[in-house]
Amino acid sequence: MADNKPKTAEGPRNPDVRYESGDINAVSVTKFGIGMAFLILVFLFSLAGLFRYFAKRAAEAQPREPMGAMVQKLPPEPRLEAHPSVDMKQMRAAEDQILRQYAWIDPDKGIVRIPVARAMQLILEKGLLPANPQPGAPVPAAAGNIP
Repeated sequence: MADNKPKTAEGPRNPDVRYESGDINAVSVTKFGIGMAFLILVFLFSLAGLFRYFAKRAAEAQPREPMGAMVQKLPPEPRLEAHPSVDMKQMRAAEDQILRQYAWIDPDKGIVRIPVARAMQLILEKGLLPANPQPGAPVPAAAGNIP
C-alpha cells in the first residue's frame, strides 16, 4: 500500500522510529579522535627528529676525504664479471692446459701430473682395471680389489 503523503527534504517521516541517544556519546568519540590525531602528529615529528639525529651521527662517523682523493674506488670482492663468456673461455682454456700437460706436483717426492689421455693409456697397458666378465660368468673375488 502506497503512502500518498508527500516526502520532505529530510526524507520520509516516521515518528515511531528514533535513535537511542544513550548508545554513543558523540563528544567523547570526538575528543578521542582529536587526541589520537594529536598523538600521531607528536609521534611523526618525534620520529622525524630521531631520523635527522641518526643521519647527522652517521655523517659525522664517516671519514672525510679531501676533494682530490675523490677517485673511483672498486667495490669489494666478489665483483660482477664484465664479460662472463670471455672469462668462461679463459677458465676452460686454463683447465684444458692443465689436463693436457705434464707438470711437477712435488719434485721432492717425485709426484708428477700427466695428461689424462696418457694416464688412461698407462692404465690399459698395465692392466690395472679388471676385464669385463662375460655375461653369466662368475666374477672372481680379487677382481674388486684394484692395487
